[in-house]
Amino acid sequence: MKSILFGVLFILSIVFTSCKKEKLVVKEEKVFSQKDFVPSNPEMGGWSLKLRPDGSADIVPSGDIVYRGTYKIKGRSLSVDTDQAEDFEFKIISETEIKEKKYGVILIIK
Repeated sequence: MKSILFGVLFILSIVFTSCKKEKLVVKEEKVFSQKDFVPSNPEMGGWSLKLRPDGSADIVPSGDIVYRGTYKIKGRSLSVDTDQAEDFEFKIISETEIKEKKYGVILIIK
C-alpha cells in the first residue's frame, strides 16, 4: 500500500512540476511597443520595453528617456527593476503582448 501511495505521489509531483512553464521566454532580443499609440507631440514617444537574453532591459515609460535595468519573469508576471526610475510590473498576456499593471498600458511586439 505504501509503495502504491508513494508511486502516485511521485507521478503527481512530476506532472505538476513539468506543467509549470514561463509564459514568455527571451532567447533573443525582444522589443515591445505601446499598442495603438498616437503621439500628440512629435517629440514624445509611447511606452517601449526591450528585453535581452542576459536579463537586462531598457524601458521608456512614455517620453524619450530610456532607463536601463534588469527583468525577471515568473509565471505570468514580468518585473523590470531600474536604478533611476520606479520599478515596473507587467502581466504577460501572450508571447507577443504584455500589460503594465499600474497604468494599464498594453505593449506588443510589432
